[in-house]
Amino acid sequence: MDISIRKATTEDFGAVLNILEMATLKLLAKDVHQWEYPWDENEVKSYIETDSFYIACADNQTVGCFGLKDFTDNPFAEDNNGLYFYHLAVHPQYSGSGASHSICRWVQDYAAKQNITIYFDCWAGNIFLKKFYTESGFDYIGDFPEEDYFISAFKTK
Repeated sequence: MDISIRKATTEDFGAVLNILEMATLKLLAKDVHQWEYPWDENEVKSYIETDSFYIACADNQTVGCFGLKDFTDNPFAEDNNGLYFYHLAVHPQYSGSGASHSICRWVQDYAAKQNITIYFDCWAGNIFLKKFYTESGFDYIGDFPEEDYFISAFKTK
């Protein structure tokens, strides 16, 4: 799938919220509790307003979204100079289209161009997602405790 990626604007709020909610419902149907449903609209607006959220578009449709933000004191980061990749979501109707892989390639290219490392994590119990990230070219760092569960951490090469 040929996609373009740009920073989300306030005009994209409805599309972003819809993608996050539809992706969450799909996860919940698989008994994967990665995110809360429904999403807090003010939280989603803050992602966009702080200029840390991106959308992926194909054929004039918003097909996915994700965030990149600064972080400090991250338990699995090797340095605090990188970014944190969060809330990668693709609308379920585009599942299997390659949109997620395209977003991951864009994130890796962005890290290389900026000469930074981008870190992220997922619930350690999501075997499918862990496999997806390693097959998408990210390095697995390890599993780390988070409240009453474990997360698996990854980074760009």
